[in-house]
Amino acid sequence: MSQQLNPHPKSLPQNEGGTSKRDDSPSLLVEEGAGGRGVKDRVVLKVDNLRIHYATPQGDVIAVSDISFNLYEGETLGLVGESGCGKSTTAYGILQLVQPPGYIVHGSIEVDGTEVLNLSEEELRKFRWTGLSLIPQGAMNSLNPTMRVKDQIIDVIESHEGKKRDKEAMRERIFELFQNVGLPNRIYNMYPHELSGGMKQRVCIAMGVALHPTVVIADEATSALDVVVQRIVAQTLIKVKDEIGVSLIVIGHDMGLLAQIVDRIAVMYAGKMVEIAPVENVYANPLHPYTQLLIDSIPSIKERKPLKITEGITHDPRNPPSGCIFRLRCPFAWDHCAEVEPPPINVEEKHVVACHLFDEQFEERRAHAYATTANP
Repeated sequence: MSQQLNPHPKSLPQNEGGTSKRDDSPSLLVEEGAGGRGVKDRVVLKVDNLRIHYATPQGDVIAVSDISFNLYEGETLGLVGESGCGKSTTAYGILQLVQPPGYIVHGSIEVDGTEVLNLSEEELRKFRWTGLSLIPQGAMNSLNPTMRVKDQIIDVIESHEGKKRDKEAMRERIFELFQNVGLPNRIYNMYPHELSGGMKQRVCIAMGVALHPTVVIADEATSALDVVVQRIVAQTLIKVKDEIGVSLIVIGHDMGLLAQIVDRIAVMYAGKMVEIAPVENVYANPLHPYTQLLIDSIPSIKERKPLKITEGITHDPRNPPSGCIFRLRCPFAWDHCAEVEPPPINVEEKHVVACHLFDEQFEERRAHAYATTANP
């Protein structure tokens, strides 16, 4: 096994009695505040024990398994993990857009105190774009090819604010949106097929923030773009977020790109949250073995290094293993990992990990794991 556990982790914070602190809550939450770049302590989105299944004739596929997290005012949270881990399903669950055969088993989703799961269809229609907004993954498939750009933005605004008689005021409002996302006014009368991929994505950003929502979810908004345009779109997202004052969830695979734009990172594996931490902690001191694999997958321009891989394949999502969800691929797993699901453990301020190695009762095993990987 080529993976290595960080041989020089920061020490675990201590209680008065000298034992390591641990968070015994049933979910991976950090309640003290988000930290990061100008983030406030007020929670604007609270997801608690969200579980989403997809029904199949052979049994339900568990796409999201009892995940919990907070999003703070002014924060940018990165949601990362491999394909199929449940990132996009989480986003669509929050927006109440999970399509059959998918369904929400249970959970709570609060936006500024509003329980989204209790809203009626009409209330949800009004709440989307104003309370919660989505910037979709595929801008090319999200814009109506038969409508001009202006008409699609006007449709969003008027469906919530009613018909506008002052067309010139509407025009100026759209131009202001264009300016915010770095688009020229000349696209006002254009059709989507006349725009580049990056311009289409920025049109989607403009639509997503047109009604100043509380929370914006960007679902892999840069995945279909080349690296130069990816950076432009990412910078646009952060610029608009800061100017309008929304909170942002960015879903993606590119750990290098996310490192430049997010305040915290939440790592998902097979429908579970395995680590949540400020972005600086995740890159300087990744704790969960899966997080370390993700970090190791980032190419280095300073040194040549072999690609680190882990053995095994992801389990059948209809029949997850007992205990730790990652134990079938983890080089540090032992009998206890198969028997007990790891609780969320607060190893540093605002750094929470779901791994038995960081339970104080297994301190010796953790030290042995460090010694083994430091001296293979």
